[in-house]
Amino acid sequence: MHSLFTRTLITGCGLLLLSGCATPIANFDAISLDAKRDAAMADESASRTIQHAQSKIELGKSENLRFYAPRHLELAQKQLLEAQEMLTSGEPDGVVKTVAMTSLKTVEAGLNVKKDILKQLKPTLDHRQVLKDIKADQYFPADYLAIEEELVKLIDLMEDHQTIKADAGQKLLLAEMHRVEVATIEYIQLQPVKDHLERIKNKGGASVAPISWDTAQKSLLQAQALISKTPRAKGAIAKATVAATKAAQHAEVITNLSNEILDASKDDAEAIALRMERWLYRISVALKHEDIRHQPLDEQAGEYAASIEALMRNR
Repeated sequence: MHSLFTRTLITGCGLLLLSGCATPIANFDAISLDAKRDAAMADESASRTIQHAQSKIELGKSENLRFYAPRHLELAQKQLLEAQEMLTSGEPDGVVKTVAMTSLKTVEAGLNVKKDILKQLKPTLDHRQVLKDIKADQYFPADYLAIEEELVKLIDLMEDHQTIKADAGQKLLLAEMHRVEVATIEYIQLQPVKDHLERIKNKGGASVAPISWDTAQKSLLQAQALISKTPRAKGAIAKATVAATKAAQHAEVITNLSNEILDASKDDAEAIALRMERWLYRISVALKHEDIRHQPLDEQAGEYAASIEALMRNR
């Protein structure tokens, strides 16, 4: 059987007589004093106090103290185990009750830490949920992991009651979370557009269709700027994405046609012109318009447009 002094030392130097020893949580001296007082006043057996401590630890687990106050929960579990061993070894009830009560009070302190975290770190915790909702961990796993690690550091500061340092760290973390949120939304919304533009670039779009290419680039930049400023403006982002997508598609159409014209031989050139004429002629047939293929293409288009407008007015 261990001596009372040895037993007390094993519990982590948590009791009042060893209050100068290092502990893994802040304000442990106050917790120990409170536990010693309540243990002395409690009209119950050490076994009963141990049961209460067990129930409190289960509550702590259900409140996810493994995340919000891990050192409190770990220490409380060690204290409970020590109290159980002391009871089995026949140590005096008063000492066992104090150790068990210290376990209980440590969990209560951890629950208070959780309340403080939920209040002070609410912006970070809310932003963390946003990142989860958009699956940032799947698109940028390394960045998301780094954010989680920084959040753990903030929680560690809160466990130590270093609220000023935690607040300063939170400001930096929120900026990084915004960056990852923007990167994720941009990837989801605009990566297909970027890939499309890369294919157009490989076709020489920037040189053979510079006006359409520049328009597509500007449309992409506008969408990126919108996402960077307001990544949660779903409606506006959707419209900007559609605009960027259509601009890229248009750039590809013009690039393909430009390349076809530039690569055409003398014999192919007339075939391209006649094909364009047939496109307009299909509209002429649908409108039951007189054959005006002898006119320049722009004039044909103008007449067909006027005919369609007249039909619309008469509906």
